[in-house]
Amino acid sequence: MDERQDDDNSLGALIASALADGRAYAEAEIAYWKTLALTRLGDMRGALVLALGGLLLAQAAAIALVVGLVMMLTPYLGPGLATLIVVIVATGIAALLARIALVRLRRAIRPRNAP
Repeated sequence: MDERQDDDNSLGALIASALADGRAYAEAEIAYWKTLALTRLGDMRGALVLALGGLLLAQAAAIALVVGLVMMLTPYLGPGLATLIVVIVATGIAALLARIALVRLRRAIRPRNAP
């Protein structure tokens, strides 16, 4: 009879151990996904900050550069060419910042297995 009781105890111990392992696995999986989500949110925040900075800089460049540089360059180049030069430079800077933001945004939404 002792032999049968040992079998019951060991079976119960195995089931309890399997349940504990399952619970530990589930908790580890939850911790992993939580960490992954927080990392991605941090990446997204950085991308959004850069995008907002790029937009604000583009707006400030459009106002300040167009007014200031056009006035400064008009005596030398004429109003049309001065305006064209200022707009091209401001648009180039805005495009560069937008490209950096896009790279960070793609990194934030990359597949789970990608580096």
